[in-house]
Amino acid sequence: MIDLLLVNGVVITMDSERRILEDGAVAIHNGRIVEVGETELLRGKYEAERTIDCKHHCVLPGLIDAHGHGGHSMFKTIAMDSPSFWMPVMTHTYKHFVTDEFWYYEGKINALERLKAGITTGACVLGSMPRSDDPVFALNHAKAYAEVGVREIVCTGPCNPPWPHSFSRWVDGKRITRDVTYEEVLQGAEAVIEALNHAHDDRIRAFITPFVIVTSVNPSAPTPADQLYGLTDHDRYQAKRIREIARKYDTRIHSDAFGGMVHLAIQDKENALLGPDVHLQHCRGLSFDEARILAETGTNVSSAPGFGQVNARTPITELIELGATVAITTDGTAPAASFDMFQAMRKTQLIHQAALKDYYYLPAGKLLEMVTIDAARCVGWDDELGSLEAGKKADVITVDMRQPHLTPAFMYVHRLVHQAVASDVDNVIVDGKIVMENRNVLTVDEGLAIDEANAEAQRTVERAGLQKYMQPTKYFWGHARAYLDEKRFDPGDLV
Repeated sequence: MIDLLLVNGVVITMDSERRILEDGAVAIHNGRIVEVGETELLRGKYEAERTIDCKHHCVLPGLIDAHGHGGHSMFKTIAMDSPSFWMPVMTHTYKHFVTDEFWYYEGKINALERLKAGITTGACVLGSMPRSDDPVFALNHAKAYAEVGVREIVCTGPCNPPWPHSFSRWVDGKRITRDVTYEEVLQGAEAVIEALNHAHDDRIRAFITPFVIVTSVNPSAPTPADQLYGLTDHDRYQAKRIREIARKYDTRIHSDAFGGMVHLAIQDKENALLGPDVHLQHCRGLSFDEARILAETGTNVSSAPGFGQVNARTPITELIELGATVAITTDGTAPAASFDMFQAMRKTQLIHQAALKDYYYLPAGKLLEMVTIDAARCVGWDDELGSLEAGKKADVITVDMRQPHLTPAFMYVHRLVHQAVASDVDNVIVDGKIVMENRNVLTVDEGLAIDEANAEAQRTVERAGLQKYMQPTKYFWGHARAYLDEKRFDPGDLV
């Protein structure tokens, strides 16, 4: 007898043949897929402890969000009216005004949003820049994810110079600040990897995550070619140390990159943070020769849709044509992004069609690959995730198609990519366990998690003095363009 049998669904396998079974079934036992086939065949072959009728549902592998952030779920929309200063405001908040418990409460709401969007695996960079001066933050975040039942890739490592860096902890309501050295931050990251990589029955993994692959240029946008002066000593030292940690713990490297960084990184061929064990997010503004380097080195790339793509596009189509693996991510959830990967697929398609002035780029099938099997390859988990195949982990979602906006019932991949939204996900299975059924979360008290997150978010806003970044401007209503017309950000606040 097997544990679970899903029957009568439109099974979109994402296997090597990209089979779509219009009356399909999935047999699951001991957390893994036993077989995928026609309903009539599998019904006659297996007796199951539980059978779920997936009539009028699409059944597909759990979505994989290869890049997002831990912490951001508490700060949605804060400071989005001051985009020039959003990063320093949020980074300072993460470094000095969040409690240890913050990461647990945020982790739970973060995991719940992903779960209810059909994301069964999500990468989380802790903070706007990674924070690893103490392992407790990652441990608390992973604990929350484990309780919800969603897979997490915890991404932590050093932020950018200068060093030492000032960080604060809150003990008995009091802020305790100390200067932390670069080596101490690396030790904290190592402690996280040692404790969490393959933890919780391998539902949690931990990657070493420097903020960017080259620290001496603009960390958030492409650097012009005439400002690429070569690698600094710290660039080379960081690459060497990150490589050492990745080898020591047999884990992967995840980081951000922008135009110019790849050109610089390859100058240190021995330790360059490039290659099949590396996954780079953003990659906006890459030159064609940099795209070629990524493809030739087998470096994995992911990209989130957003306004930044208008000014400096990630060359997704060129990378794909060159043979690179590229995933779509949400980069959620602040200041304005959500964990809705259906929207992320559509936005990605629109941006690239508009940029290239060509309607035919990024067909629906490719977009779905980029949030399932391609995303699994990006994070090095495609041996077990990303498709519905015998022997793989049973991470499965069902989408309720019997709704006006998803009717008529044909061209199912087109329907999912072009019309579905996160709230259409009905059931979620992770490791063969039903985690959400008929949109009811079965693992944790969702209402309590929301209440706890709201309370902690309010306390953090007050502690960090973020209220001024939450007020609408006088141009909020009735105007075609927003102006701030006041000075909300003061560098003196960053103390």
